[in-house]
Amino acid sequence: MTKSLLNIILTGCLTVIVFINCQKLIPEKKYILSAPSGDQYTEIKSDNTAIIPNGRIVTPIGKQIRVAPHPYGLILSPDNNILVTANSGTFPFSLSIISDLKNEKPNVSRIPEKGEERSGILESVFMGLAIAPDNQTLYASSGGGGAIMIFDLNTDQKIGEIDLNGDFSDGRFVDGYIGDLFMTKDGSIIYAVDQANFRMIILDVNKKQVIKNVPVGRYPFGIALSPDEKKIYVANVGMFEYSFIKGFDRNKPDSTTIKFPAFGYNTKEMVEGTTVEGKEVPGLGDPNVPESFSVWTVNVENPLEAKVTAKVKTGHLVGEKLENIPAVGGSSPNSIVASDKYVYVSNGNNDSITLINAQTNTVIKDINLYWQDRLKHLRGVIPFGLALSPDGEKLFVAESGINAVAVINTKTHNIIGHIPTGWFPSKLAVSDDGKKLYIANAKGWGAGPNAGKNHKPGDPSNVGHLMRGVISIIDMPSDKQIKKLTQKVIENNVVMTAVNSNHIKGKNPVPPVNGIRKSPIKHIVYITKENRTYDEVFGALENGLGDSSLCRYTVPRTFKNIKNGAVAKNVVAMPNHLALAKRFTISDNFYCDSDHSADGHRWLVGVYPNEWVETSVSAHYGRGKRGQSPNAKGRLGFVGASGAIYPEDYNEAGGMWEHFDRNDITFWNYGLGFEFAGSYEEQHHKYTGIQMTINYPMPRPLFERTSRMFATYNTNIPDQFRVDMFEEEFNQRWLSGKEPFPQVITMMLPNDHASSPRPDDGYPFYESYMSDNDLALGRVIEMLSNSPFWQNMAIFITEDDAQGGLDHVDAHRSLCMVLSPYAKPGYVSKTHTSIASIIKTIFLILDLPPLNQYDACTNDLSDCFTDEPLNIEPYSALPVDPVLFDPQKALDPYDKEFKWDKVNDTPPLDNPAILRTERAAKYQEWLEQQEKEKAKKKK
Repeated sequence: MTKSLLNIILTGCLTVIVFINCQKLIPEKKYILSAPSGDQYTEIKSDNTAIIPNGRIVTPIGKQIRVAPHPYGLILSPDNNILVTANSGTFPFSLSIISDLKNEKPNVSRIPEKGEERSGILESVFMGLAIAPDNQTLYASSGGGGAIMIFDLNTDQKIGEIDLNGDFSDGRFVDGYIGDLFMTKDGSIIYAVDQANFRMIILDVNKKQVIKNVPVGRYPFGIALSPDEKKIYVANVGMFEYSFIKGFDRNKPDSTTIKFPAFGYNTKEMVEGTTVEGKEVPGLGDPNVPESFSVWTVNVENPLEAKVTAKVKTGHLVGEKLENIPAVGGSSPNSIVASDKYVYVSNGNNDSITLINAQTNTVIKDINLYWQDRLKHLRGVIPFGLALSPDGEKLFVAESGINAVAVINTKTHNIIGHIPTGWFPSKLAVSDDGKKLYIANAKGWGAGPNAGKNHKPGDPSNVGHLMRGVISIIDMPSDKQIKKLTQKVIENNVVMTAVNSNHIKGKNPVPPVNGIRKSPIKHIVYITKENRTYDEVFGALENGLGDSSLCRYTVPRTFKNIKNGAVAKNVVAMPNHLALAKRFTISDNFYCDSDHSADGHRWLVGVYPNEWVETSVSAHYGRGKRGQSPNAKGRLGFVGASGAIYPEDYNEAGGMWEHFDRNDITFWNYGLGFEFAGSYEEQHHKYTGIQMTINYPMPRPLFERTSRMFATYNTNIPDQFRVDMFEEEFNQRWLSGKEPFPQVITMMLPNDHASSPRPDDGYPFYESYMSDNDLALGRVIEMLSNSPFWQNMAIFITEDDAQGGLDHVDAHRSLCMVLSPYAKPGYVSKTHTSIASIIKTIFLILDLPPLNQYDACTNDLSDCFTDEPLNIEPYSALPVDPVLFDPQKALDPYDKEFKWDKVNDTPPLDNPAILRTERAAKYQEWLEQQEKEKAKKKK
């Protein structure tokens, strides 16, 4: 070998080595993820598209037909000419009938017709639908009515009802909650699930009699029949069977209940049970038993002898390591379709489809649903409804979380692509010729405004009534078209921007992504409130997009007590909210992701509601008799509008609490997340606000880090008392120096929810609760801003939902207040944000990765912050009008005194930006008064 040739070889090898080593030094490319909305406001547009509250865009293709709110049931008639939806949205429940489908303009009718809502024709309905072979007889589950209703589609009249409660040869079943159902091809038998009694019902249609009840798993949700009709498959969406605390007596609630949840989730005490306050609390057992998160196969070859032949766990087990994180929630199997070879099951929490061998009842594989490579490790697709093409070669999956339908090749089990839909697609159907795809979009295009110039006369103002569903009728796209449509789905859900050197060198306290630089903010306080809209609080602010005619609480108004005739003239109910807004930063383009409190309390803690929560919430607010009952073992899992999350709700990676815990973030919680269903909430329950009756577990990190002195949601307890309890712990724990101040404080101040007037307790008007809440907020901010932690603090304030008020932009628009030395003074942000944006911002400040696709793909609140601290001056709380609210009267039942002289009056720092604030002006007046006093003394 020549010397020159050797040099060439050695030089080449060195180059390769240097290249490899350099590659190791180059950091992985990072991208900023944000919402497609940018600075656009939520809007339903004339071209059948919409910008929805979370900043994503919906662009459903095909023909769109608007129906009643929340169509969670969908059925296509055997002749493919009629489509029916079961609408379990806010009262009134209804059925929408779209007939003459082959016509360019199908006929749309409704049961009950408008004006007949309270006639008793249809008191409740939930998911389950079937149309008989005659194409005119409709069977519909009545949810909490415990029956199957029968309608004539020719006349849209109710012609019968079959009661599924009562005494049968195989047991007694009462308080049933009838959900999804399936009819045999000849129309002779209906199989239906009873969520409340953990049973599958076999109904002889001709005799109108129950012929068999088959025990199945917990909270049976989805059901499907095999093509040969010899097997039925049931998806069980529940985790636990709950029970009352031993010895609980409704007539003695205080002495037979406990003051705080008994245990944390997945602890030894939760599994085995424990004793609290001398009372025995039953354990809940192993979350991974066959009854939970599973699909059961029932042999129905002879319906009278039907029996369970297989129990298959789907998706991931609780505790299973995924991406180095133990799964917190279960798989949430919810919908099923079956072919001769396979059973397909959608796992709402795992973003996957479990493929089961129909012959051996064994899991073949999980098909993971993803739409963007960089989001594969995050959940939030929420697969729900399923449908197979007539030839069995394609599986269609409603991806409720990304507003799309996935199309899967059933031979290769690969994803062909995604089709854009309306908001929250729920159920699907395919025509027998395979040429049409029908999609029920449960939330349609959203709500729109519920007042103001853009609110149509005659339209309802309740957000639940406004959330009308939309049915998309689509000409089946080709594989090539589906792949092209996939890009539109991506564009509708996220914008990706590569991180550059300016992002890394930037000084904004909110880094654009985690892992590039540290924030100067070391302490976060996250305060949640209840039910207010932007317009009713800040609608009169000059620099915000508001409707001053809807502003009730920060301008002088006259309030009346209708019952006793009392009047409060020209009073401002929320002066502290106004002063804080003028001094710090708010947003006029912020929305609650939620419709109501029940789902709102999930969003507040970083938990996106899965299909179980979404369907349950709409049924509850629709007055669907979904309440609790001791007579059906599953009824204790129907949790209504409570302010907590439950094991059936837990996302795969958990919520904010688990995210903090896994990443060693210190936090302490005041009042958030433990107002469980079935609890007693009286005025004298002053410390926790509740008395627990049922053995619900609490997220373990939250259980370990929650104050036992601070009341959760209970408007009988004044927010002033909550602040007293916070102040007591604040002084004892942190101002004393005994403990390091946590990185995160979470707090609920719920009384702006409002309730009935209680003049004897200091609340002479409905609006008195707003003043209680306002004063409490002012006191908390004063306390925190006078503390040594203030200089490195950010405070975020929002509501759980906006259903309590009116807004001219959108019924979801609400409050977002950002208070910090780094908050822009007197600024109104125009960036489109939502509750998930607050969660994202908290994570970014703490240098945490995203928790799920919702906080990952939203806009952050960096626009609310400055690079330097311009707002260091402490805040002094403003008094509220005593005519509207008397804080001392409210505190009298608790033997507490309200003293304004306890408040520190720290002078402001000499900062030009601060001098423009209201507090600085107030201090200037004080200085002038001092000079006058000195001058008098000299004379």
